[in-house]
Amino acid sequence: MCVVALAHRVHADWPLILIGNRDEFHARAAAPLHAWEDGSGIVAGRDLQAGGTWLGVHGPSGRTVVVTNVRGAMPDPAKDSRGALVSDLLRGEGRFADPSAEDLPRFNAFNLFAVDGGAARLLTNRPVPLIVPLEPGVHALANEPVDAPCPRAERLRAALETVVAAGADPASLLDMLMAEDDPALFLRGDIYGTRASTLALISADGRARMTEHRYEAGGRPAGTTALEFHIGS
Repeated sequence: MCVVALAHRVHADWPLILIGNRDEFHARAAAPLHAWEDGSGIVAGRDLQAGGTWLGVHGPSGRTVVVTNVRGAMPDPAKDSRGALVSDLLRGEGRFADPSAEDLPRFNAFNLFAVDGGAARLLTNRPVPLIVPLEPGVHALANEPVDAPCPRAERLRAALETVVAAGADPASLLDMLMAEDDPALFLRGDIYGTRASTLALISADGRARMTEHRYEAGGRPAGTTALEFHIGS
């Protein structure tokens, strides 16, 4: 996931709105958005190479997590999986269910939003390991260090902020994420590009909606999954 925006406790209908594009090599196998069948309660796509995920919601609790990588940092295959960090945070169980700043260098470079109930946090290990609580508002991340300007993250943040201010339907943002006139948000590469656009919504009364548009090489549509469920059910 290379650009993502979070509206935390500021939309009248949806106190949680999470939207973003995942950019990845097209050859890296992934399962579409689904309720995992391992008893974890996770609803997410799944990286079939490492077994984790990049964005998901935990159905029983409503915990919501998304991760991006950080450009310019050489991956170290000996480090722990960032997707496993997301999975542990979603489940609230496992080695990294409640990581400290000292744990964060164990992973390749990343930025991450984690929402649990009324609390939201930013976790990152670039430029330094950091865990920061987020105030209600609209926040955005991309694959840049959090202290660096990022025009595409700001573009998506501003678009989500407009939706929030108008009390509008956030689903309109999915069209923006694949706009042909905005290559900064949607990458149409044949080898590496945008693989999925995902929108996750949770209402004040616990209704959850998730929509995932998938793409293959060149940005060609490869399917859509839309799920609705109730947190805690």
